[in-house]
Amino acid sequence: MEAILFEDVKNSKKLKEVFIYLAEAKARDNLEEEKLAALMGSLTATYFINPTKKESLELLQKWKENPNIELRWDFGSWFDALVSAEIAYINLIVNENGAGKLEFEQLAWPSGGLDATAELIKAFGGVVTSNSAI
Repeated sequence: MEAILFEDVKNSKKLKEVFIYLAEAKARDNLEEEKLAALMGSLTATYFINPTKKESLELLQKWKENPNIELRWDFGSWFDALVSAEIAYINLIVNENGAGKLEFEQLAWPSGGLDATAELIKAFGGVVTSNSAI
């Protein structure tokens, strides 16, 4: 079983709630963007970007000039990556200090969605320290 190790997560209770929904909805093949957005709450608007068409073109141009730059996810793209990921989410453990482990199983290899899965931790302020699937 693969795992993402992390530290510094904020609001672990909300992260666990989102993870449980994600795990159960993926298992049923019934992940809903509106439901996930509602569970993420204000992070949907504050952590993720929602660029205009012009801003999207500007970001694309920046990426073409330097594909190594780190760009923030827009919520819709992140959601699409989670839906298409060949990953089963198994367990999430978060200690009182904000460190923990997200366990998952890759159902195909290579499997997409690894970055999107790590982004879930980052959205809650976490710092990914390792990912055994990479």
